[in-house]
Amino acid sequence: MENNLLLQELSLLQEEYKKILIKAAKDFFSINEEAVIDEINVFWSRNKKLVHCILKYLSEPYKSYVFTAAAILDINDYEHFPFISLGTYHFWDDPIYKYAKISKKLDNTSWGGKLKEQVLSTILDNIKIIENTNGFIYILPIRLFADEEAEELIHKAASQAFLSMFKEKITMEEYRSKYKTIQDIKEALASGVEKSIILSEDDDNSLDLETRFSQFIDLNEIPLSTSATEAEVFRFRLYGFLSQAFDVMLMCTEHRLIPYIRFNVALKYLLILAGNFGDSMELSDMLFKSAVAHIVHHSFDKERINGIDFKTYCDYIRLYDFENKLFRRLDDNGITLLSPSVIKTESIIIELFNEIFDALHHVQI
Repeated sequence: MENNLLLQELSLLQEEYKKILIKAAKDFFSINEEAVIDEINVFWSRNKKLVHCILKYLSEPYKSYVFTAAAILDINDYEHFPFISLGTYHFWDDPIYKYAKISKKLDNTSWGGKLKEQVLSTILDNIKIIENTNGFIYILPIRLFADEEAEELIHKAASQAFLSMFKEKITMEEYRSKYKTIQDIKEALASGVEKSIILSEDDDNSLDLETRFSQFIDLNEIPLSTSATEAEVFRFRLYGFLSQAFDVMLMCTEHRLIPYIRFNVALKYLLILAGNFGDSMELSDMLFKSAVAHIVHHSFDKERINGIDFKTYCDYIRLYDFENKLFRRLDDNGITLLSPSVIKTESIIIELFNEIFDALHHVQI
């Protein structure tokens, strides 16, 4: 009964949010974008207690997934299909609130323009999510309500993790004064660390760090002053990934959710950092499910789902019992977080999905 009431409240909240978003999209070019974001944040602040109640009581611990560490959940690219394939409830970790904080820190006006484009893109995408996912995916700004203490903890943890990559024990001030070039950094890194550093989705760690860093600079616009040193760019990039990983970990352990992460880099840094948190069975289970969800996302054949109604897919994926079948087969094959096999996991997932696609296309015919 309580769940039904919470679901009703959550559904109403989504409809109210859609109205706010539609207004925001209309106002975006007529008023300052920060004012648009502030209005969205005011809406969520007004509903803060309800959001906390939903996250605390709606779902059993670690049974629901949150699509996170991304700026967009792409409905046009069918990303909502694999996302709802696992778990009881599904949340999109709305990133709009972050943009106000980011924009105030930027001194690169060109990148600031790109940020404005991203804000509008996310607003329009959020409207699509609410209109097209039939109440199967809910938008909540889960990290908006993190207190200052949590933010400080994330900052300290990310800074410490970054500095721990170096041979010498140094402070961030010493890092800034001692290192200027990527060559300086390479020579100062602890043994074996270079190969664990990932700079982008396309990073090839068979290449040396200088080459990879040069490629990253050439292919990406950096939201820093043009006078920033290579060491400053390197710190900015790595600190961003590390703080994101800590942020996701804290969010998911606090609200007992499974992180659904599309990007390879974000997942890899999460798994790397998790190794420092001991032998918690709860954390290991969460990370294993997250890693499997990542493979589910990238194993999903979007061409085969074309033409299939989303609600029909949602209903059938539960009738088929996809999640339980998948984890039973993984268990039967001895696949765990400590004994992974990406190739075998992909094979099992594709086999199960093909059975689902065949059944759905037969129904459509």
